[in-house]
Amino acid sequence: MTTHSRRCPPALRVLGGVLLCALSFTASPLAQVRLADQTDREAFRAWFTFLADVQFERAAPEVIDCAALVRFAFREALRAHTPEWARRVGLPVTPRYPDVRSAPQATAGGWPLFRIAAPPAVAYAEFADARTLIQLNARRLGRDAAALRPGDLLYFHQPQQQQPDHLMVFVGPSTFDRDAADWVVYHTGPGDGDPGEVRKVRLADLAAHPAPRWRPHATNPQFVGVFRLDALR
Repeated sequence: MTTHSRRCPPALRVLGGVLLCALSFTASPLAQVRLADQTDREAFRAWFTFLADVQFERAAPEVIDCAALVRFAFREALRAHTPEWARRVGLPVTPRYPDVRSAPQATAGGWPLFRIAAPPAVAYAEFADARTLIQLNARRLGRDAAALRPGDLLYFHQPQQQQPDHLMVFVGPSTFDRDAADWVVYHTGPGDGDPGEVRKVRLADLAAHPAPRWRPHATNPQFVGVFRLDALR
């Protein structure tokens, strides 16, 4: 966990001794993906967490940093999960979750899944970096890890790194590791000629990480907080 994705440096401010991103942390009413009902939200949550989890078992070639892991799980959670899809994605197992029925439609220009411009601008795209995922496509729940539900994101800012922002996905119970129910999956990101890798850790172990800057505690100024994707509102 010493090298992490370095793609998304937001402006920062210090408030009451706590480092916070100078971003709007409330969900945008113009976020692109708004699922129709609770059934669709639970279907999305199941697929999103499974697809994040499976990257530790067999990472997709495009999952090269923390934001790419989130984008991949988000996009593939919205697809029709046919046998051909499972073959293409190369899943080691295929769960029987229902599909999301209210996914936005792809266009000739791509699949506009994420809001990528702040109001009043209106722009959507299939690509969004970690800052944009947090700023325009998720809402902040606070800095208490007890608020985490499967599919939520943990967001860290490490100011000593050149590009310091990092996302982790809280999976919770894992299809592949049933001895705990608090799994977290993340990509370390490339650095110093190393492409990085997907890693998996229990939240309880992360909370006792040898480097305090990676602990998801309210007392850790590098832990910005817990965020929930707007699709799961």
